[in-house]
Amino acid sequence: MHELELKADQYGTPEGIGENIKYALSLGLAGLKPAICSHDGTFVIVGSGPTVKNYVEEIREESKTRPICAVKGAYDFLIENDIIPTFYLSVEPRIRPVNHPHKDSLFLLATRCDPAVFKALKDYTIIPWNAWGNEDENVFIEGQIAYGGGPTSGVRSISIGYALGFRQFHIYGLDSCLTNNEKRIDQGSIHNDVTTIPVIVGGREFICTMAMADQANNFQELYEFIPDVHIESFGDGLITAIIEERKKAGMIT
Repeated sequence: MHELELKADQYGTPEGIGENIKYALSLGLAGLKPAICSHDGTFVIVGSGPTVKNYVEEIREESKTRPICAVKGAYDFLIENDIIPTFYLSVEPRIRPVNHPHKDSLFLLATRCDPAVFKALKDYTIIPWNAWGNEDENVFIEGQIAYGGGPTSGVRSISIGYALGFRQFHIYGLDSCLTNNEKRIDQGSIHNDVTTIPVIVGGREFICTMAMADQANNFQELYEFIPDVHIESFGDGLITAIIEERKKAGMIT
């Protein structure tokens, strides 16, 4: 599959994100480390793509023996469905409120997240981590461990799971495409002023925002850096289609 030629700018400025990083590091919280939860070897990542609504019971069953990592808006969705995620994860520098934080969850906040998010979750267990970004941003974390894996929280969660020792991944709701013009379960339909492009995989057309298409590129690049992983994606989205095409081509999945 050919890499798409895209121009996508991340939210925020290096200076603004640098201030976020400095604040998070000033808190003196314990950082990310391996073996922080019990598991059977599989890391379950739940995104907020529209297809996640079809897999609530499957996720509930997985939660009995496996850690559930909820990406941003997927966290409140799971809580509302009586599933307590093991982790909440965000790499987002803009304010993304958690409406229903639970004391049994660990909140994996990238240091580039807005200080308001740290403050809102100060009474819960926060584990900060550095997200490897562009050169202007990385100067704020020089000499410290940083985790790569693309610009989105969804793809970055695979890198974090890998750093925690996992090699088997189950992914729900990481669609990376629109479903009936719906972007995410916590956002509803997109507006007409949002730029979309068609992406063809396996003869099928998926409609994506620029960020979604970029995420699909980043997802495939992960295999170059962590080739010993096995990823299963549930839901009829772009990421699932990419994995199926990789299987047909005899590529690692």
